[in-house]
Amino acid sequence: MKHNDRHALKQKQSLVSAYLSRGKAICCVLLLSASLISISTAYAEEVNTKDISAKEVIPKKTYPVDPESGLIMAPGWEVVNYQCNACHTSMIIPQNSGTKEVWRETIQWMVDTQGLWDLSETWDPVLDYLSTNYGEVKMDMEKFRRLPLDPTLLPPPPKEGR
Repeated sequence: MKHNDRHALKQKQSLVSAYLSRGKAICCVLLLSASLISISTAYAEEVNTKDISAKEVIPKKTYPVDPESGLIMAPGWEVVNYQCNACHTSMIIPQNSGTKEVWRETIQWMVDTQGLWDLSETWDPVLDYLSTNYGEVKMDMEKFRRLPLDPTLLPPPPKEGR
């Protein structure tokens, strides 16, 4: 084989190799695109089947958590931290949740029975903070354990002596 023939053969082999590599790359891109389309279609169908409102889809602004108090550092957290820590640790606040009315009843109980002072002009900021950041939590029953069975649906208790 002559030098020119070998050189031409190497060029052809390089071209074939380049075309094959491009073909593989194009196949990979097409497969990846098809996978992404099917995943996003499946996700869109899942979202549609759960009837999620636009309000739930839009992410809430997140705030850091104060390492000392354990409170979310959203507007109003300093007032809550100051007032709650006067009697108890603020670490118990994240363990509770409730609507504005639930928080109002809880704080009013503290005023009536535990010696908490009247919150006067800080009622609204405190209730806004608590209900916004530690609001009522609904349990997703598709992810968590079912509710307890109705007692009428339970089997009879075992007879004594068995």
